[in-house]
Amino acid sequence: MNRPAPEIATNAMPEKAFYPGRAGRKFAHPDIDMGQDRTAAPCAPARNALLELPGRLWQRLTWPAKSMIFVLLLIALIYALIAIFLYSSVRNDLTGQVQTELQRLTGNLAASATDPLLLKDGGALGKLAEARNPLVERITIADRQGIVVASGNLSRLGQIQHRPLPSAAGYKGIRFYAPIVAGGQRLGAVWVDGNSERINALVNARLDRTRNRLLILGGITALMGLLGAYLVSRAVTRPVLRLLGEIEGMEAQLRTEDRPTPSPPNVEGDELHRLDFAFKRVETRLREHLNELNQLHRRQQAMQCMATIGEMSAQVAHEIRNALSSLRGAARFLVRYGDDENRDEFLRIIEEEVKRLYDMTQGFLDFGRPYAALRVEADILSLLTRSVTRHTADFEAKAILASIQCPPGLQAVLDASLLEQAISNLILNAIDAVPSTGGKITLYALTDTDQWVLIGVRDNGPGIPGDKAQTIFKPYVTTKTKGSGLGLAVVTKIMMVHDGQVELRPSAKGADFVLRLPRHPPSSLPTNLTG
Repeated sequence: MNRPAPEIATNAMPEKAFYPGRAGRKFAHPDIDMGQDRTAAPCAPARNALLELPGRLWQRLTWPAKSMIFVLLLIALIYALIAIFLYSSVRNDLTGQVQTELQRLTGNLAASATDPLLLKDGGALGKLAEARNPLVERITIADRQGIVVASGNLSRLGQIQHRPLPSAAGYKGIRFYAPIVAGGQRLGAVWVDGNSERINALVNARLDRTRNRLLILGGITALMGLLGAYLVSRAVTRPVLRLLGEIEGMEAQLRTEDRPTPSPPNVEGDELHRLDFAFKRVETRLREHLNELNQLHRRQQAMQCMATIGEMSAQVAHEIRNALSSLRGAARFLVRYGDDENRDEFLRIIEEEVKRLYDMTQGFLDFGRPYAALRVEADILSLLTRSVTRHTADFEAKAILASIQCPPGLQAVLDASLLEQAISNLILNAIDAVPSTGGKITLYALTDTDQWVLIGVRDNGPGIPGDKAQTIFKPYVTTKTKGSGLGLAVVTKIMMVHDGQVELRPSAKGADFVLRLPRHPPSSLPTNLTG
């Protein structure tokens, strides 16, 4: 029925216009604003929320629940694959059994119909055509001319089969056939039509029993799998929860009381998500404490620096005041009395005090000036020989026996001038420490593994007291009555620019100072160290 075309007003435009001649393809008119669906914008957040809902629900589940769901899905997948395989196998087996049974029945009927067909015994053929098997719907027997001589359907008797007689037994679908043969001649054929409803009912009944057994087996397997997954997940998450509790307790202990700490947010997720969040919070707390420790360390260094400056100032003021007191006393005596008898003695006192001030000032300059180690390969034996030769006059003045113990060919990368200064300071300390008679000073060098060279200065003096052993290398700490306390501090600075250290080794008699130097420094660049 043809419908009239709708009328379109001339002062209105259709919502969508189409170009003519383009059947099947729709194009919006360029002058018409297609616009957008106004409901799309409000629905987009809701759609996104629905898409994100499964992820949020999964994240909120605990690890045992996730394990159980995963195991359940795995069991369901495995069960589905096994059920499909078994279902197909059982159906094929049952169908094959039915086909074999019906084919055997057809063959038996063909064999039984030979004599009645030869004798034209209609009664016997009729009995054979009666379908006593519930799987058989109809049996048809025809002679060699194709005339139906027996059938479960009496109306078909005497009708001619319009299909050729089979030469061998077989089947097509649910129709089975077999030839009736006697003496090598084909007398007729038998057709057996299966009852599809009863065959399907029999197969389905047995499949139902198989399916019920599979369901029971699958349910038992699922329960056992869930129980196993729960137990295993609990065994796995128990130490995780214990660790989580310890981490949260540690994080609570690391909170600073003087700083406002926001309450921890409610973390959604399983145990591993919570553990990861707890580790991050502990990391944040540790970083805060490390920053505070660095600030405290810088404050402590500043305080120690101020304390050292105050100690240095007091020591310098004390030494200068003592020297100036001696100078003032000697000068007053010379001004008041001026006799020639004691003039030389007071001049000697003035000279000694001036020399002591000079030495102390030189020690301050040596300690305060920057050191730059220009390290080169040097022979240790030659270095020790030059150091001993440098102080030959001092050794002879106190009749000191100086000896060197160093294997020839021992090499190390060092600044020879700075090392000679460090060894010279140790030798001067040893000269002041040895007794006036029988003094012995030994300079030795040896290797400590392949990485270090040890250079030592050993004397037979009184040694270093135990209470001074830990502070002897600090500035202005000395065991001598007229010492500046800067000699060992300068040695320490020289060893620092060589990436080494100076040690006081325990000795049965006297002092044993050892310079530990790396044979191969980590960097060939000059090392600078300022005071």
